[in-house]
Amino acid sequence: MNLAGLRAAALAISSTGLLGEHPAQALAQLSLALAQHGPSLYTLAVWAARRQPDSVALVDDDGPTPYRALLAWADAIAAQLPGQVQRVGLLCRNHLTFVATLLACGRLGLDAVLLNTTFSPEEVAAVCASQRLDLLVCDDAFAEGLSLNGVIMLPVSALSGSAKHVSIRRQSSRGSISILTSGSTGTPKVVRRRANALALLPTVTALLQQLPLRAGAPTLLTLPLFHGHGLATLCVSLLMGAPLYVFARGTPEDHRRCLAQGNIEVLVLVPTVLHRLLNLPELSKLAALRAIICGSAPLPEALAEQTQKTFGPVLHNLYGSSEAGLISLATPWHLLAAPGTVGRVLPGVTVQLDRGEVRVRSGLTPQQTWFDTGDLGRVGASGLLFLSGRSDDLLICGGENVYPEQIEARISQLPEVLECAVVGLPDAEYGQCLHAFIVPSSDAVQVSDLERDLARLLPRTLRPKQITLLPALPRNAVGKLIRGRLPSK
Repeated sequence: MNLAGLRAAALAISSTGLLGEHPAQALAQLSLALAQHGPSLYTLAVWAARRQPDSVALVDDDGPTPYRALLAWADAIAAQLPGQVQRVGLLCRNHLTFVATLLACGRLGLDAVLLNTTFSPEEVAAVCASQRLDLLVCDDAFAEGLSLNGVIMLPVSALSGSAKHVSIRRQSSRGSISILTSGSTGTPKVVRRRANALALLPTVTALLQQLPLRAGAPTLLTLPLFHGHGLATLCVSLLMGAPLYVFARGTPEDHRRCLAQGNIEVLVLVPTVLHRLLNLPELSKLAALRAIICGSAPLPEALAEQTQKTFGPVLHNLYGSSEAGLISLATPWHLLAAPGTVGRVLPGVTVQLDRGEVRVRSGLTPQQTWFDTGDLGRVGASGLLFLSGRSDDLLICGGENVYPEQIEARISQLPEVLECAVVGLPDAEYGQCLHAFIVPSSDAVQVSDLERDLARLLPRTLRPKQITLLPALPRNAVGKLIRGRLPSK
């Protein structure tokens, strides 16, 4: 990166107020933290704690936690993690111990793998095996029913005590953070977050220039922290020394109350959550709200327009992928002119349209390698990027990637189901919802019976909104399902 680029980055960082009244001192503290702990989330927390130890770092269901206490809890967890482990899985909802464990892994230089809390026990076991995890830290509720071979399981309730006067082993490697996404077969695969900081600097600079972020701005995260979008929000909040509000199981009413009572300036969500918020009665413009950052799923034009009318010009639409990171950003002004756009491609990112399919190269992709996003798109006359759908069977329900085969396998576990097929339907709330075609095990099976059992089997986002009973599924000569021949209604 040239001198002009570095100067632009410095000005963008300074404009947020991050360096405070004594920039040289703040940078010296950052350099010291990096020298002591290397580049990690733990280092960002240390930097914030040294500048503002009593400022709030995280607010979860149990209340606020200042930076000093967050670091103390991370150190306590680091002291309690078993020795000789290198790869640690986290299977937790949003709460303090999830964040503190992630920081502890950063301090020790361990590889952290973030597991999706919607996984079935069988999927969790498969990920632990495929990723060769040594340890799984999980919420107590998820520990029930898990059977893991060769993996130490540590429920959150077992973590306690203090790291004071306890020796914590020094890190032997940088460690990494990995998130799980789905490959072309629907099998979860790992995406490791370790990138060239200089290569990402143009993208980060553009985000700081275009998003109205400021140091210490209260931020509400409505996504799970194991999601790439959620993890990125945690990183930014630690960097900016901002209080991050999270819920283990937040409802729209919880989010509205938090927006009003927490003086939230930045709201991070997916279109599904935005849709639910806007459907609450008596929702009006919030004086403190400076930015709504939406992403992880297509943003319908009508929803973008309704959001701008309700809250004013504060909506930003991010487009990206787990593998390539952020690709483009639509500002409020882009969305006012073209509500369906995902904005302009960010600096440091190159997009190629190959017969309409979006291919990307960025600071997170291997050098000289193009990543196929699986999205179809076009660039308008004004240089704005528009998406027009997927090139594969992937469904996106409420911001979550869903492969039909995974849901079909879980529905088929029910004794009243012989076989089933799942397709996507347009949905105002989730972006896409699921329509399940089921071959029942007997004529006595009713749709109401299936709805009751599926409510226990699947989380709401993955629960079919429509069920159709069929005598048989359409298949070809070798027994492969032909989705295109399923009834349209």
